[in-house]
Amino acid sequence: MRLILPVLFLFIAPRPSSGQDTTTVREWIATATAKAAIQPDSADYYYRKAGALAEKIGFTDGLLDYTRRYTLFLYNNLRFEEALKVSALQLEKAMEIKNFSKASSAYNNMALQYQAMGQLQKAADHLIKALEMAERLNDQPNLQKYYTNLGSILLDLGNFPKSLFYTRKGHETAIALKDTNAIGRSLVNLLASETLSKRFPDALAHAHEARVIGLLRKDTILQLCAYINLGSIQNRVSRNDSALYWNQVAERHLSPTIPPDYRIYVDHLYAEIYMSQKQPAKAAPYFDRVIADAENIFPRSELRELYKLGTELKEMQGQPALALDYQRKFDVLNDSMNNTATQAAINELEIQYATARKEQALAQQQLQLERQDFWIWVSWGIVALLVGAGAVTWILFRQRQKAAGERKRTQLLLAHLAGEEKERARTAQELHDGVGSILSAAKIHMHSVRGEDPEASARVVSLIEDAAREVRNISHSLDPEILLQEGLEYALRAFLAKISHPGLSINLYTVGEMPQLAAGQELLLYRIIQEAMNNVIRHANATEAIVQLGYDNGILTLTVEDNGKGFDTNAVPGKGIGLGNMVTRINLLKGHYEISSRPGEGTSIYAEFAGLMA
Repeated sequence: MRLILPVLFLFIAPRPSSGQDTTTVREWIATATAKAAIQPDSADYYYRKAGALAEKIGFTDGLLDYTRRYTLFLYNNLRFEEALKVSALQLEKAMEIKNFSKASSAYNNMALQYQAMGQLQKAADHLIKALEMAERLNDQPNLQKYYTNLGSILLDLGNFPKSLFYTRKGHETAIALKDTNAIGRSLVNLLASETLSKRFPDALAHAHEARVIGLLRKDTILQLCAYINLGSIQNRVSRNDSALYWNQVAERHLSPTIPPDYRIYVDHLYAEIYMSQKQPAKAAPYFDRVIADAENIFPRSELRELYKLGTELKEMQGQPALALDYQRKFDVLNDSMNNTATQAAINELEIQYATARKEQALAQQQLQLERQDFWIWVSWGIVALLVGAGAVTWILFRQRQKAAGERKRTQLLLAHLAGEEKERARTAQELHDGVGSILSAAKIHMHSVRGEDPEASARVVSLIEDAAREVRNISHSLDPEILLQEGLEYALRAFLAKISHPGLSINLYTVGEMPQLAAGQELLLYRIIQEAMNNVIRHANATEAIVQLGYDNGILTLTVEDNGKGFDTNAVPGKGIGLGNMVTRINLLKGHYEISSRPGEGTSIYAEFAGLMA
């Protein structure tokens, strides 16, 4: 199972300077948009009123605003044929005023409606037109979205290599644009291609990265996509417990404001998980609920997999007639998706697009040569600006001084824990030099008397070695010298590897380039994670846990999650020592945190830190 994020477009036209009617159009569009998620019937009414009035008074900007927003509304409510008609009107009006950027977005929106209706050749044709327009305009933000959507269409066709090529291209363009929102959505499409290409480690890493971006941006839809895909990937690699855990997390994020198709995707994954566990009785209610709406929602590649699942399920339930019906539907759809004529037509469109791109690049080079003389004159203007740059440099210098003062205050705040760390180091040294030395001496003496009772002596020597090893571990835990030598990420990987065991798998994920932190800040973060993992080991009875560090736009995020027994956060009378120590350190770093847990559903700790720099 996969879940993708098609990208529709909303351009907000500038507000007209006057006119009661045009203001009314704007107000009705705003009212409809506000009601779209919670009162769809009312939203539909106001959208139609706004469109009718805009067309009556010839208000083109308002009409384009209406068509784009109403298209998105209809798409989210699975009314694809109506959305296609509105997108066609959007294209007509954009071409009338020769606004090719808006026209390209209309072509894209039409492509997505055709894709949703299973008309993939038409979808690809319209998307190639959108790409050609965006290329001529050098419109990188729209190109990024069109690459991603073309990858989605190719995924529906079962052309996984080309899908992977275009979804990667969309992701790389989003990174080049430094657009975090676009990066998150491109990741969902990329990991869907990777999953169906059986590149499961890459897909898993990108799903976690998308999830972290969703948390950073408080984007519930992106988080849902990440959770559902995490469950799907884990199910494909036969890690059913993990798959069930992530799908339960996704289910908790469903709400009346979430589009209805996400509920269907969650139910579909439940059916797949239980069928993987050979539990048809548990899978059947979810499958029966999904199949009623799937033909209107699922892309063809996933609908094909659903029919295959239905065939297997109904066979196991002893319903051969239904099993045969689903098998026939699977065969028809499979033959349609493997239609060589459709594949050839789309390949031809792709070749035409690639040729147009080369011609556009040559024209761009010629234009660049013609502009060189212009830039010679511009350079003289730049010289004049250098005088002003001196003043700006002085302002920046003052700002750096202010930032240095802030860092100094942060260092003073971190000094509150210096005494505790010093005591940890002293205790670690005493354990190593004192207790460790005694155990080593005991081991030597036991070797000298081994002849009297070799078996008993061997047992005692083994116990002494275990005790010495435990002392060393405690000593290293108290005084993490590796943190000072190798840095936070390396120290965390070493710590998590040390506490992992066959019954508890722990993984560390990082998203973004981690900033250089002061040693005291790294130590506080290390202790926060250490306390959190100690709670997992002592109390959670978990089999899997993850630690995630992310950095974006000056904000460092930390997430610690486990699939353990969880607890009722409202029923906890007070904080234990471990949790209290963790919260104290978060507060010292001026961070904010949330703890989410329910009995039987694991625990998630999320913290944000701003302004952490060396």
